[in-house]
Amino acid sequence: MTQPQTQTQPQTRAWPLLAVLGAGLFLVAVDATVLHVALPDLVRQLRPGAAQQVWIVAIYPLTAAPLLLPFGTLGDRYGRRRVLVAGYALFGIASLGCALAPGVPALLAARAALGCGGAMIMPVTMSLLRELFPEQRRRRTAIAVCSGIAGTGSVFGPVLGGVLVETWGWRSTFLVNPPVILAAVVLALRWLPRTPPVRRHWDGVSALLAAGGVLGIAFAVGQTRFDGVLAVLGPAAGVAGCVLIGLFLRRQRRTDPPLLDLALFRQPGVPGAVGGVLLVMSALVGLGLLFAQYLQLVLGLSPTAAATRLLLVLGASAVGSVVAPALLERFGNSRVRATGFALAAVALLAPAAGPVALTSPGLLGVALAGLGFGMALALTSSTDTLLSATSAEQAGGAAAVEKTGYELGAGFGTTLFGSLAAAVYAAHLSTPDGLPETARQLAAAGPAQAEAAASGLAGPVAGELLTAARAACTAGLQVSAGVACGLFTLAALTAFGRKKGRKKVSAGRHAGAGG
Repeated sequence: MTQPQTQTQPQTRAWPLLAVLGAGLFLVAVDATVLHVALPDLVRQLRPGAAQQVWIVAIYPLTAAPLLLPFGTLGDRYGRRRVLVAGYALFGIASLGCALAPGVPALLAARAALGCGGAMIMPVTMSLLRELFPEQRRRRTAIAVCSGIAGTGSVFGPVLGGVLVETWGWRSTFLVNPPVILAAVVLALRWLPRTPPVRRHWDGVSALLAAGGVLGIAFAVGQTRFDGVLAVLGPAAGVAGCVLIGLFLRRQRRTDPPLLDLALFRQPGVPGAVGGVLLVMSALVGLGLLFAQYLQLVLGLSPTAAATRLLLVLGASAVGSVVAPALLERFGNSRVRATGFALAAVALLAPAAGPVALTSPGLLGVALAGLGFGMALALTSSTDTLLSATSAEQAGGAAAVEKTGYELGAGFGTTLFGSLAAAVYAAHLSTPDGLPETARQLAAAGPAQAEAAASGLAGPVAGELLTAARAACTAGLQVSAGVACGLFTLAALTAFGRKKGRKKVSAGRHAGAGG
């Protein structure tokens, strides 16, 4: 008898519950990007190599992504409140592990555990929206709030990281989590209703196939900056991941009930929504890392000042999330999503144009604001499409699909744009004559390492090395912004083209019926 009570929650109870869910979701989003500003300070203390730097940031989303579908469907089967509270507990303990990590291996292990906790929190949070807000108009508002929290949380990560790093150091970026998590656990146990377990088989074999497949694909992309054995294993992991995904899809067609109902992907707009989440998060997280490093290492801003510039993305994303429900009501999901893609593409023209735009506070500010607003529209419309395409009882699977795109996008954006920027940096870096070989090798690893190498040099060679590194870093950001601009342009054209195609098909059917 608990289930009907959950679905008839009074409005005065549903919105405080949304605040509890939003708090946990915010921390999960923040931890995807909190190290963007803290990375230079972390590099100076722990001295990780170039590949380790990428993995310190990327292992969090790349660990979470394979586990989202298993944990999302576990919430549907065994109770969402139970999975959510367990996720909060793991997330808080792993945060302490990150803060106390004595070296890179311990930090990587704690970040992986953090990703596991996030994988328990994210899909259950979004599936609860489908349960707590059955009416579409109110659910769209709740989705916009949570999408805004997720998007702005990813952007707020560098802001929070900048303030904490400048005051207490990079370890403090993880110490803010446990108090908030403790409060969220208390409020969740008090307010969230118990949902009885659903009498439905949970297919563990399908869960393992899905997790292994996503992990293989994620590793294949994430190892692009590794050398040696890992570089050889990467393509094999990607092939194995694709095979496992194929086996997973085959099993879903033959299993009753399936872990994930594949009919979801035949719903209108769902494939485009998944692609939209993947693209938005790739650009948001990947470019966010590059912008944060550029502001500090090229423009010479302090972590707090650099984070303040990124507040423009946060503010514009918040505005986009506020206006999105009304736009969705009037124009529909597909049109709003395509418009968001187009706005993001236009905004990225400025940083893709080169150093003139990147060094202009006005042009860069407009670009960051336009990027945040456009991506907020695209992300909210994509999430609403996915959650509205399924029933409340199977919302965990749909939410897991959305969050898998979210986390894979964050991980892919970090590795792909990071690898692209690193390749451009290495190609454009022109070290001065007379530079010691050890300093040359250190500077080739990245702009932060070039700054460290220059600090140990005397005379004009130090200034020449910094100038060369900053120019190469700027070129890396410019090329990455240009690639992202092209991707958003292609997505917008594809979305508008599909919309027109559906209209023509509908008009033809009506004409045939009339004849």
